[in-house]
Amino acid sequence: MRHLSALWLVAALLGCRIEDHTPTGSRRDEDAVQALVARYARRLSERDWPGLRSLFWRDGSYSGPMVPRSLGQAVPIDTAVERIAHAIRSANPQSFEVRVLRSDFRQDGDLAGVWITMRRRAAGASGLPVERDWVEHLVLRRIGDDWRILSVAGASSPRGSARGPR
Repeated sequence: MRHLSALWLVAALLGCRIEDHTPTGSRRDEDAVQALVARYARRLSERDWPGLRSLFWRDGSYSGPMVPRSLGQAVPIDTAVERIAHAIRSANPQSFEVRVLRSDFRQDGDLAGVWITMRRRAAGASGLPVERDWVEHLVLRRIGDDWRILSVAGASSPRGSARGPR
C-alpha cells in the first residue's frame, strides 16, 4: 500500500503544472494607458477639441452620454467631438468640468480596456452648477509604442442623477 501511495504521488507531481494566465504587458504600458486616460479627461474638461481628437485612432468611435443621440449606436469620433463642443458652447462653457473618479485597467498584449467613472459639472437649467456621474469603457490599441483610443462606450451611472451645487 505504501508503494502504491508513493507511486500515485509521483505520477500526480509529474502531471501537475502551474498554468500562468498573467496578462501580457508591463507596468510601463499601464502607466502609459493611465496617462492617456488622464489626458482624455483633462482635454475634455479644458475643451481642447483638437487635443481630445488626437488621442483616438483615425476610425475611433463614441457612444455615450456626452452625445445623447449616440446611445444605442456608435458615432465617428469626429462627429462626437463636434457635438460635444457644440453642446458645451451652447451652455456656459466656464462652468464645465470633467474629473475621473476611478479607473480599472486590464491589458492583454497590444489591447487594453479601461473602465472609468467620471463626474461632469456643468450649468443646469437654473444656471447653477449640476454634477452628473457616468461610466465609460475605453478600448485602446498599441501600435508600435503608441497607445490610442479605438472606442468609447458610456452610460449614466446608477448614481448618475443630477447633484445640486456643492
